[in-house]
Amino acid sequence: HPVSAYAQKNKIALSEKTVTFELRVPIGIHAGVALDPAFGQASPRGEVPALLDGGTRIFDSTIILEYIEEKWPEPPLLPADPAARARARMIEDAMDTHYEAIKWGLGEIRFMGRAKGELAETIEANAARQVAAWQRWLEKQLAGAEWFGGASFGRADLSVIPYINGSAGFGLAPAPGSTLAAWAARANARPAVA
Repeated sequence: HPVSAYAQKNKIALSEKTVTFELRVPIGIHAGVALDPAFGQASPRGEVPALLDGGTRIFDSTIILEYIEEKWPEPPLLPADPAARARARMIEDAMDTHYEAIKWGLGEIRFMGRAKGELAETIEANAARQVAAWQRWLEKQLAGAEWFGGASFGRADLSVIPYINGSAGFGLAPAPGSTLAAWAARANARPAVA
């Protein structure tokens, strides 16, 4: 799905590895049930993304990233050092489990009208504080490096950029002039991200 950060990170990984792929948007997903039978076979949870590679069917964006890295190891998207690899995976997990929830909640308010008036304002103010806290954490993770993995774009970067871009769409972009804003500009300039 075009707005799924989970699907975006898989598309970025495939593009970084110059793997040719075809995108298909499911016919429909309702309450976690895939209305498209082919998609339902690939993703029994009825969630995007799903990867079909010959007879192989994989769901869950993190498991798909592991498969992509193992099947197409060049260029590597995970650092060689085990501690750095674990760090990249922790950054991805934080984005998928915490940042995504904030972004999703904002979408529920802005696009689905789940809250109005003062309640919506309170939730949005809380979300802005939470996003700012996560962006400060991400700044610390960069630690002045060009990429989250150091010298090269990798798994942590492709796991963060969809969420940063998503929150920017809600007016919650990294502070102008910040290390995170400079990183986001570099990441968005990459053909795989653009």
